[in-house]
Amino acid sequence: MTDRDQGTSAATVLDRPHAGPTVELPTGPSQSVETPEDALRVFEARRARSYAIGLAGLCLAGAGFVAYLGGDPRGQLIHGIALAITGLVAVGYVWFARDLSRFRLWHVQALAYLGIATNATGFFYWGPYSAYLAVLPISGYAFASGTGWRAMAGPSVLSIVGHTSVAIAQLQGWLPRTSLLLLGPDISTTREIVILVALQLVFLSAVAGGVDAYRIMRDVLDEYRATLVQLAQRDAQLAEANEAARLARGATEGRHTGAKLGRFTLGDVIGRGAMGEVYAATDDGGKPCAIKVLASHLLGNADALARFHREARVVSELDVPNIVRMIEVSPPGAPVPYLAMERLDGIDLAALLKERSVRELGEVVAIVRSVAAGLDVAHDAGVVHRDLKPANIFRTSVGVWKILDFGVSKHGDDATLTGAALIGTPGYMSPEQAKGSAIDRRADVYALGVVAYRLITGRPAVVPGDVAAMVHEVVYKMPPQPSQLVPVTAQVEAVLALALAKSRDDRFATAGEFSAALAEAAAELLPAIVIERASAILQRTPWGHWLRGRTPTRAPTARARES
Repeated sequence: MTDRDQGTSAATVLDRPHAGPTVELPTGPSQSVETPEDALRVFEARRARSYAIGLAGLCLAGAGFVAYLGGDPRGQLIHGIALAITGLVAVGYVWFARDLSRFRLWHVQALAYLGIATNATGFFYWGPYSAYLAVLPISGYAFASGTGWRAMAGPSVLSIVGHTSVAIAQLQGWLPRTSLLLLGPDISTTREIVILVALQLVFLSAVAGGVDAYRIMRDVLDEYRATLVQLAQRDAQLAEANEAARLARGATEGRHTGAKLGRFTLGDVIGRGAMGEVYAATDDGGKPCAIKVLASHLLGNADALARFHREARVVSELDVPNIVRMIEVSPPGAPVPYLAMERLDGIDLAALLKERSVRELGEVVAIVRSVAAGLDVAHDAGVVHRDLKPANIFRTSVGVWKILDFGVSKHGDDATLTGAALIGTPGYMSPEQAKGSAIDRRADVYALGVVAYRLITGRPAVVPGDVAAMVHEVVYKMPPQPSQLVPVTAQVEAVLALALAKSRDDRFATAGEFSAALAEAAAELLPAIVIERASAILQRTPWGHWLRGRTPTRAPTARARES
């Protein structure tokens, strides 16, 4: 049961955007490569453009060769026109695809089909056994090295059918043998068929080689991604552990250890925060409890004293098993203001996460359900917690989850900011809270969404670090896609996307609504309308991306201190 009071102005924090580890593409508008999947898409886009450049050059040069070489007038005309059209279309694609974000696989497939049709005219003009046939394995490998068998099936079949059809038609006399290059008259029909089959096998081998090269590249990227995920989770856990150690630093013996406040005798310090210390204590009957004592440097601060007593009023009004129970409040004018609360036997969620970072989905659903029940009662009473996080969620020895620390809660029309200080823990505060805007219950829904994201993925939505950088990321960037970190269904991702929406109007209206949706997603029963809402959010700002126009371009100029 501790308080967190950030001594950083919201406006100051947001004026110092964090420089994230992005890679700018050299072609087209600024784009970021943030994941191996992004890198793969960039590779595919560049490969497609290179394929189009090569196709344009070959076709336009080939049209010139055909015009010079002559040959059968009909074959020359058909093949020359086909080469010119394909070359011009390829040039158009090269111009269109100068912006890599325009890449779509079907665009390249359409270009490939056009090239296949042009090849059919080339088999007739040059001859089905001519050196022109080299374009099949070369283009087949080039195209296949950027895709898989599924995308290659259609082009491969049509290429084989086109080449075989021309060869068989000439062999059977259905087409005149007017090609520039033909087999000698001493080649038998059987040998010609064997040659034809061998050529198709060469083509298929080239395609298979290209597909296998693409598969190997994908396997390497998958292994790389898995390694990045593990490193990110470990880095995040280390950052959280360092932060917890920093906050917990200090002796267990406090300035009030051994003192008697009212009917309570204080023992060791069990928690420290910006507003004071929490002591293990016993009452005159020997019953254990927890005593929160206002920090000495705040004794003369009327606002801090009002907030301290407000916590007592807020908690005492909330009669629900999922919120810590208030026992007694120091009388007005007490020289050492204190709050006596039930002393819980168990462990907080932050400590549980140190034991096992990723939790089972069923356990997450149960935790969210319990916390949401407490939040809904608080919200209905006009109270917004404002500092919900794993350290403030406690599992008792009998398995009941309780919400702790309402010391920075907002009640009724209380201001979001105390002076110029940002209230809350950066990694778990909502975007509107981080900006210092007015907040309502949906700020706690966001925080509960961040807690659920942390439990499911094994890493926080925003990794602890520089406060200015964290706040900027909270406001302007979606966290990494959950399914890129751990196996998770699209329905669970949809629920998390709604809970973590940057605009509070896009989120669930209540904590209970979020809890119910997560349970439905876990059972694969999420309503279609919820999935559609999530899709609309992710279309505007996909997982792992910054809000449009908010990509950071410079590092913070100073470090803010997190209390």
